[in-house]
Amino acid sequence: MSKALLFVTASFVLAATSAGASAIGADDETRAAVERAVLDYAEAYYEVNPDYVERSIHPELVKLGFVATDGKYVAQPMTYDGFMGMVRWFEDSDRVPDPGPKEVVVLDALDQTALVKLTGSWGTDYMQLAKFDGRWQTRHVLWQTAPIEPSSEARTADRAAIERAAADYVEAFYDVKPELAERSVDASLAKIGYARRTADAPYVELRMTYAELLALAAEWNADGERAGTTSPRKIEVLDAMDQTACVKLTAEWGVDYMNLAKVDGEWKILHVLWQSTRHAANAE
Repeated sequence: MSKALLFVTASFVLAATSAGASAIGADDETRAAVERAVLDYAEAYYEVNPDYVERSIHPELVKLGFVATDGKYVAQPMTYDGFMGMVRWFEDSDRVPDPGPKEVVVLDALDQTALVKLTGSWGTDYMQLAKFDGRWQTRHVLWQTAPIEPSSEARTADRAAIERAAADYVEAFYDVKPELAERSVDASLAKIGYARRTADAPYVELRMTYAELLALAAEWNADGERAGTTSPRKIEVLDAMDQTACVKLTAEWGVDYMNLAKVDGEWKILHVLWQSTRHAANAE
C-alpha cells in the first residue's frame, strides 16, 4: 500500500472509530458566509470582477458542466484558470454579461463543509464548499443548463437510480465490496475530506483518487469491526434534475456531500466532499 493511501486509511479509520460523537451543524453566521461565497462566484461573472474569483474559488477548483445541445448533453470541464480567463476576457473586451438571477439555496452545511444550489442565467450549479483559513471557498462544481424535460416516470426512475448509486458507495465500504463502488463512482472522481483528532484540533485535508477509493473499500471493514448492521447509512437526495443531482450521505465516518451526473445513461458519483462529525479525545 502506498504511503498516501496508508495516511488516508488511518484518517478514515480514525473518523469512523473515534469516541465522543458530535454532529457539527452550521449556525446562521456560517450559513450566511457560505451564501456570500456563492454570491461572489455568481457576481464574478455578472459584474466581471476577478477579485471575486480569487476570494471565493479555490485555485484547485474542479468544475464540470453539461450543456444541452440538439437534444443531448455535452460535457464541458473548467478549471480555476479557465474561469478566471473567462472573467478577464469579459473585462478586457469591455463586455458585461446581461444581469441575471443568482438564487442561492444552502442545501446543507456543517462547520467545515457545505453543499449549495445556485441558479444563474446559465443554468443550475451544485457547489461543494470548504473553509480555508476562516474563509469559505468553492472546491467542486457540477452544473447543467435548463433540463431537457423528461417524463415524470423518468424522473422517478432517476431518483431511484441516484439513491442506488449512493447506497452502492456506502455499502462498498461496509460490506467490503469494492465492485459496488466501481459501478457507482466515475473514474474521474474528485474526492476531498476533512478529519481531526480532537474537537479543538484543526481539520486535516485528505484527498483520495478513484483507485485509492477502490483499494480502501476492499480492506476498510475486512474484520467487520468498523461497520455493522446498525451503522448509519442515511441517504438524502437534496436536489435532482434530469442530468445532475446532489446527495447527502450520513455514514459511520461522517457526512459526505456527493455530486452525481448521468454518464452513458448511468448515474455516477463525480465529486465527493466529506468531513468527520466525530473526534477522538484520546486517539493516538
